[in-house]
Amino acid sequence: MNTKGYEYCSGCGICLLVCPLWKKTGSMSHTRKGRAKALQGGAALEDIAASVDACLLCGSCEPACPEGIGIAAMNMEQRRNLNKLRTNYPSWYPEPSGMKTRIKDNALHNSIILIAGEYQGNNLKALSAVIELLGGNKKVSPAADDGRDIAGLLEAGLPVTQDRIDDFITPLRHADTLVVSEGLLHRPLRKWLPNKKIIGTGEALLSSAHIRKALGPEDLYIIECRGYHSDYERLVKFYDRMRKETGCQTNLDLQRIAIPTGASSLQAKKGIEAAGCLEQARWIIRGRSMKRIVVEDIADLAVFQRVADVPVIYAGQLSRDNL
Repeated sequence: MNTKGYEYCSGCGICLLVCPLWKKTGSMSHTRKGRAKALQGGAALEDIAASVDACLLCGSCEPACPEGIGIAAMNMEQRRNLNKLRTNYPSWYPEPSGMKTRIKDNALHNSIILIAGEYQGNNLKALSAVIELLGGNKKVSPAADDGRDIAGLLEAGLPVTQDRIDDFITPLRHADTLVVSEGLLHRPLRKWLPNKKIIGTGEALLSSAHIRKALGPEDLYIIECRGYHSDYERLVKFYDRMRKETGCQTNLDLQRIAIPTGASSLQAKKGIEAAGCLEQARWIIRGRSMKRIVVEDIADLAVFQRVADVPVIYAGQLSRDNL
C-alpha cells in the first residue's frame, strides 16, 4: 500500500492528464496537484474544502503519479479530517447516521460470492445473467448485503462502525473468491479479508473464454475504473492481454490508465450532468469508430446511452446468445 503523502508531490502535473475535474473545469485548484501544492504552501484543510469535496475518487491519478503517492487513501483521509471540522456537508453526501441495520446472513460456503452493488435489487436481470455466467462448475451465491452504505460512507469520509463492517464481512469468510462490483470496496476488503481473492465483475466475466470471444475489434470496452486502479499493476497486464486477444478497444490511455466517467461517484448519483460524466464519456468516444459499447460498471450504461449513437450493453449481457 502506498503511504506517501502530499508533501512528496513534485508538481509534475502528470495526474492532470487523467483527472476528470481538470478536464471539466480547467481549474488547478480542483486537482490533486493543486491541493498538494496548496497544503505544501501552508494552506489549511478548510481552505481547500471545495477541492476535497469535488474529487470523484475515480483513482486515476494514483497509478499515474511518478512519486508513488497513495492518493486514493489520502483523498478519503482528507475528507474524514475535513468532516471533523464542519457540521454542514455537501448536498450529495449520505447522512452521517444513514447506515442501515442489516439482518445478519448465515455464512455462505459457496466458492464464489458475488457482491453485486447496484446490480442487486435495481437490475435483477443483469444480476441473474452474471450469476449464470460466473457459475460453470462452481457454486455462486449473491451476497444479501452488498455493502453499498459502507462504500458511500467511506467515499464521503464519514465513520463506519466496526459492528457494521463485521456484519458485512462475516458471511464472506468461507468463500474462495469475492466478485465485487463496487470498485471502491476492493481496497478495504483486501484489508478486512486479506486471504481472499477479490476481483471485479468485469475481470470475473472476462476470465471465461466464451465471454472474451463475444468481443471484437468493433467493440469499445469500458473498464470499471475504481477497482482497476486499486490493483493496477496486476490488472494492466490482464486487460492488455484481453485487448490483444479480442482486438477490442478500451478506455485505457497511453499510460494504461482507465479514463473514468465518474458515474459511480456520490456526486454523479445526484446528477450525472453536474458531475461531468457526459463530458467524460464524449471524450472517451471522440474520434473512435465502434459499433457497440460494452461497460463493466452498470452506472456507465445511462451515461454512454446519452452520448453514443451505437448500442450500449452491460458486460453481463455478453452471453452465449451473443456468440
